[in-house]
Amino acid sequence: MIELKSTIKNIIKYNYIKQEKKQQTIHIGYGIDNNFARCCATSIASFCINNPKKNFYFHIVINDFSEINKQKMQLLAKQYKVNINLYEIDISLLEKYNLPTKTHWPISMYFRFILPLVLDSVDNLIYIDADIFCLNNANDLFNIYLENNIIGAVAEPKEEYCKRLGLKNHLYFNSGLLIIDIIKWNKYNTLEKLLYNIKNNPKIFQCPDQDALNLILTKNIKYIPQKFNWFNWSNTWTKETQKDIILIHFGSNPKPWHSTWYINPHCNQYNINIYKNYEKLTPWKDEPLQVPVKRQDIRCYSNWLIKHGKILKGLKWYLKYLNTKFNKQK
Repeated sequence: MIELKSTIKNIIKYNYIKQEKKQQTIHIGYGIDNNFARCCATSIASFCINNPKKNFYFHIVINDFSEINKQKMQLLAKQYKVNINLYEIDISLLEKYNLPTKTHWPISMYFRFILPLVLDSVDNLIYIDADIFCLNNANDLFNIYLENNIIGAVAEPKEEYCKRLGLKNHLYFNSGLLIIDIIKWNKYNTLEKLLYNIKNNPKIFQCPDQDALNLILTKNIKYIPQKFNWFNWSNTWTKETQKDIILIHFGSNPKPWHSTWYINPHCNQYNINIYKNYEKLTPWKDEPLQVPVKRQDIRCYSNWLIKHGKILKGLKWYLKYLNTKFNKQK
């Protein structure tokens, strides 16, 4: 797996932590492409705002990152006086493994596997999906003890997934939030086992990275409370429960930075403005909302417009959907 460590072709460091700060140092990692730059930055800002006395080192494995987004990441690091390291990856080395990808599951989902290899001088890492945001003080998260386990994660019970993977007496977990003991991860050859299983069992993996983690680490996980990875599709969201949520995971589509966020069935009075309120405290504050570009998102938006009486606008978007569908078939 030394070869995969060399996938990092360049490291860009924006270091602004004040040396006199002697508070706890927290290492947080992300894996993104250019499409998730703004929400990753907003996630970072949410941690800094709710935990102002922490030394944060943010480690972001990136692919196809624009120069303007690199500049904005530097401004973000300077704004909150934290360290942000950007790890530019040579995607061709990962592609050699023929890892499965889908429209909503780009190759960047595998970047989380590489972080423990690159950060082998760090004891513990908190990996976060870029659509997860901190709502309150996260001291309880930062102080979780993994005992003899390799990772900590929140259960997302799915019996059908366990059955498909052949797992018994296992609680399926969501990989959007992972507390990783890097020493144990590397000693267990976790990366090698993950890639081997994904490559050799592609038919049983519907969510390749997450399924593989569940399969490989079924005996090496510490389950942690849901408040550390609260899914926005939860039906128990109230003003009171929001006070107890540490990390909110906007896992469903459309996302809060999309112009179509309001048509998401899980968008409600409690979460509609959470993302916007944090993003306006980043260098992306003037960024316009993203319009639908993926074929299924365009069709979903078209259907919603027509259903709500906006026929002409809905038909216009349906024509865009047909155009993308036709072009794909060429």
